[in-house]
Amino acid sequence: MSEITFLASSRKFFIPLEIEEYNQHTEFENEEDYIWLSVSKADEAWLQEVQCLFSLPYIYVAEGVGNRLFLTYLEKYMETGDVIEVYRVPNQHTLSIYRKNFEEDPEYIEVNVGSYTYRDRFGFFQFNPKKWIEELSHRNYMGPNAITTFVKY
Repeated sequence: MSEITFLASSRKFFIPLEIEEYNQHTEFENEEDYIWLSVSKADEAWLQEVQCLFSLPYIYVAEGVGNRLFLTYLEKYMETGDVIEVYRVPNQHTLSIYRKNFEEDPEYIEVNVGSYTYRDRFGFFQFNPKKWIEELSHRNYMGPNAITTFVKY
């Protein structure tokens, strides 16, 4: 089973130097620190499979979207007006099944990085502005039947 995550962005996505430098580490104090964030342009085959799910022009395959490096990106590098959509599939070999399930019963999650809010089908949550990243890390912000939209305004 091999998970795959797609990331769509309103502008070309870049990995900031701080995160690139972390990605280059080879020694870690503990196992939890062995993480990375990588984003690469989706090839034509993947685009044909997922382009219809996204409303944004730049589509990538990403690794590490569920870890603190991605949360660091949201906190420090997302700019006002930016929009990022994320779709995670637990098994890339059964993408068509997950996509069909999503199309039949779509779930949308929205995280507003500017106003520190979280919204899903169950309701609305206001994060504490001083510890919103920690609070978000304890929420389910990705799933196979969900497109998560991160916005900043």
